[in-house]
Amino acid sequence: MKNILVLLFVAVMAYCVAGQGIPIANCPPGEHSVLYCPRQAEPSCDNPKVHDPPAGVFGACDIPDCFCDVPTVRDVKTKKCVLLSECS
Repeated sequence: MKNILVLLFVAVMAYCVAGQGIPIANCPPGEHSVLYCPRQAEPSCDNPKVHDPPAGVFGACDIPDCFCDVPTVRDVKTKKCVLLSECS
């Protein structure tokens, strides 16, 4: 009986570690899922580095975002990922 309880405990722990429940966004090609806590703003044409969001903008830490793959940034006018040299 003791062996069964130990085996059950190990199985539950392995399940918990393997499925930690980290949320991942289903991003389109050319983008990847990020989960920042505290929240961070995506690199854009105006600010090409990951940065703090604008003052007063808050969001839950457990909601993933899609950021453009490097070396592209988000063009806020078109909402597309573009090279910095192609920003409108």
